[in-house]
Amino acid sequence: MLAIFVVQAVAAILGTTSIGIADWLYNGGRLRQPLHSFWVGSTNAMICLPLVAWTTNIFIGVGILSLTLVGITEAMIFAWVYRNLSKLAPINHREDTQSAQHSSPAHVQPNPIIVRQLHQRNQHDAPTEQ
Repeated sequence: MLAIFVVQAVAAILGTTSIGIADWLYNGGRLRQPLHSFWVGSTNAMICLPLVAWTTNIFIGVGILSLTLVGITEAMIFAWVYRNLSKLAPINHREDTQSAQHSSPAHVQPNPIIVRQLHQRNQHDAPTEQ
């Protein structure tokens, strides 16, 4: 029991690191969406592998049936994550800096809450005339 816990903890740490790297590369524009979806889906499936394999071996026993169930479960986990990540709209990584500068409004409206707080502070700090 302790051995599977250690293996699962190591898998979770390595998997989290791998997903973090995939997200960092994807958000930085160095990784396309299909590869990102594949990377994250396969990593999620690998994170679950030790626990799924241990559970089927305990309850079903070592054999072809448990291997089949592990394979089906892992394929379902991968397919579910890959499908859901592929549905997301891709991030537009390449923006022209000139078009981004021209598309920004010339005047930005101030936040009314901040304006009210500054107005109240100015009234409080101003010396009163007697």
